[in-house]
Amino acid sequence: MKKLIARLPVIIIGIPAVYWLLVKADNPIKLVFFAIIAILGQYELCSMLEKGSRKPILEWISSLIMLTGVFWGERVLFACLTGCVVMAMMTTVFRGLKGDGIKYFCHVVFSLFYLPFCLSCFYLLSLKLDGMALFLILSSVWALDIGAYIFGMSLRGPKMAPKISPNKTISGAIGGFICSVAFLYSAAHYGWGNLPLPRTIYAALVIATLGQIADLFESVIKRESDTKDSSSLLGAHGGILDRIDSVLFLGPLCYFIYSL
Repeated sequence: MKKLIARLPVIIIGIPAVYWLLVKADNPIKLVFFAIIAILGQYELCSMLEKGSRKPILEWISSLIMLTGVFWGERVLFACLTGCVVMAMMTTVFRGLKGDGIKYFCHVVFSLFYLPFCLSCFYLLSLKLDGMALFLILSSVWALDIGAYIFGMSLRGPKMAPKISPNKTISGAIGGFICSVAFLYSAAHYGWGNLPLPRTIYAALVIATLGQIADLFESVIKRESDTKDSSSLLGAHGGILDRIDSVLFLGPLCYFIYSL
């Protein structure tokens, strides 16, 4: 209960702020918001992967390039992504033989896909649907987390991945899946956000499944870097990555689903 109370201020402020940014704000403001998230997330990711041995300067520059390029569409985004990967290759060469060249390159490229590219896909998705539809898609991830917490605490039972995330149970995973799918299906069925029903059913199944895998994926990163939270930026909520880990990989997949 104390942990839940400690999280309330960020929830009370954060949800209306995200709603305004996605539904009411102009496109340039959305891109600034995504750029801030990408820069903060890349700092946390680099701190975990490389134990704070360097600042993610190249990743920050690349994020700004990609999140500026996506303003002109997906083709420019892919061109910017390709250019940034080439820039990472050149930087790896110019660094010389330090014994960590491939590791450095892989970390940079993963960071580019994980944050600015996935966030750019959410921006493109907001143009294809609308801001309210995107907010509902993100809300289905919150429904996933809430359902997993309630079912997991109530039913308990076998652990899903005890070494990776000791608190997650199979009952919680099933409960979260049901709540997420039910929420997004209801949103489409009742016409909220003008979500097309058939594609939203596919999206709901993907979100309810991949959202949980993505959460465990970030837990692997934290366990292998011997880190409890990605940072302490959001207090009891941990860091930026702790809040958006279930969301990021959904950007490209949801954009693909709604583009079919």
